[in-house]
Amino acid sequence: MQAARTDALPAPLRTALVVSASEGHARVDRISLKNARIPISRAVKSGKAAVAHLLKHGADVVLVDDVLEDGSGWDFVRFLRSDARLRQFPVILVSSTGERENVVRAIRMGCSGYLVRPYTLDTFFRHLALAGQNRSYLGQAMGEAAEGLDLAEEGRAAEALPLLEEAVENPRQARALYEQGMRQLAKGDYTRAVESFTQAARVNKRMAEAYLGLARCWLALGDGVRYRKALTQAAGVCAEAERFERYKEEFLAIIASDSSRFNPFTSLGMRLGRAMDWDGALMALRNAVWLNPDDAKAHLELAKAYHFKREPELAKQSVSQALTLSAHDPEAFELYERWTGRPWGVRGDDSHETQTIGRVRRGPDALPAVLNGVLYLAGVVTEGIHRFRRDYA
Repeated sequence: MQAARTDALPAPLRTALVVSASEGHARVDRISLKNARIPISRAVKSGKAAVAHLLKHGADVVLVDDVLEDGSGWDFVRFLRSDARLRQFPVILVSSTGERENVVRAIRMGCSGYLVRPYTLDTFFRHLALAGQNRSYLGQAMGEAAEGLDLAEEGRAAEALPLLEEAVENPRQARALYEQGMRQLAKGDYTRAVESFTQAARVNKRMAEAYLGLARCWLALGDGVRYRKALTQAAGVCAEAERFERYKEEFLAIIASDSSRFNPFTSLGMRLGRAMDWDGALMALRNAVWLNPDDAKAHLELAKAYHFKREPELAKQSVSQALTLSAHDPEAFELYERWTGRPWGVRGDDSHETQTIGRVRRGPDALPAVLNGVLYLAGVVTEGIHRFRRDYA
C-alpha cells in the first residue's frame, strides 16, 4: 500500500461510510480512506444499517459495494436518491466489474463515481476528490444565494436584491455544463461527465431559488412587472432543468444501447427532431458537428433543424457543408435545390456558404433562448422553492 498523500483531496472530507457485505472489501476501503487522510470512517454491511447511520451521523462521502447483506448496492443507491433526507450524500459505487453499461448506469443514478476493484490509490484519490468537489460546490453555490434568501424572508427586500441578482448573473451556466457533460460522455470521460452533470443540476436549483427570492423582493417593493418577470424566470429554470435531464437520459440510453455508434449526438438530435423538439435537436446536432466536423449526416440533420427553426441562411450553410462532404447524398441534394432554387454545383455563392459554415464546425453554439414565455402558476413555483429548500435542509 502506498504512503499517505497530503495533497490527495482538495476538499475537506472528514467522514466516510463504507457499505459492503464483504469484510475484506470494507477493510481495503477503510485503509484507502486512511491513506487519503480522512480521519473518521465507519463500515456497515447492510443498506438498512447504512440508512440508520446516515440519518444519525451523516457522512461526507459514502462508498457502496455492489453486494450488500440485504440486497444490491444498486438498489440501495436508488433508494438514497429517492429520499429527500439522503440524496445529498455523495456516493461512489464500488464494483468488481467495469462494463461500460454499468458505468453509464451509475451516472444515470447520480453517483459521484464508479470505482472498479482492484483499484490503485491514485484512482481512489481521484474519485474522492470529485466527490469532495461536488460537495463543496453545493455549499458554495447555495451559499451565494442563501444570505439573500434569508434577508428576503426577514422582509429586508432592498438589501436582498443585490445578493440575489448576483446569484443569477450567469443564466447560461447550467446549460453549458449539461452540454459539456454530454461531450465528455461522448469521449468516454465518465468521471468528468459526472462532475459536469452534478454541477449543472445544482446550478439550476440555486438559480430557481434565487429567482423566487427576487420575485418575493419585487412583490414586497410593489413592482408588479419585475415580480412577474422573476416568477417567469424561475419557472423557466425549473422547466429547463427537467428538459436537460431528459436530454441526458436520452443520450445515456443511446450510449448504453449501441456502444459502436461513432457520433451519438447525431442520434440524439434525430430522436429529438422526430419528437419535434427543435431546440433540443439544435443543441445535440451542433455538438455532433463539433465532435466530428466531417460527419455529413450530422450537417444534414442540422440543416433540417435550422429549417424548422426558420433559420434559412443557416439551413443552407449546413446543407452546403453536408454536400461538400458527401456530394452524392440525394436527400441533401434535393433540400439544397429546394432551399436555394438551383441544383448543387451550379455556379453561385456555394463557396461563401461552405466557408461560413466553418463557424459552426469550431464548436457548439449555446442553445437558443428557450422557454422565455413560460409562466407557471404561482402556486406551482411556490411548491418548487419548498421542495428545493427541503432538499438542502
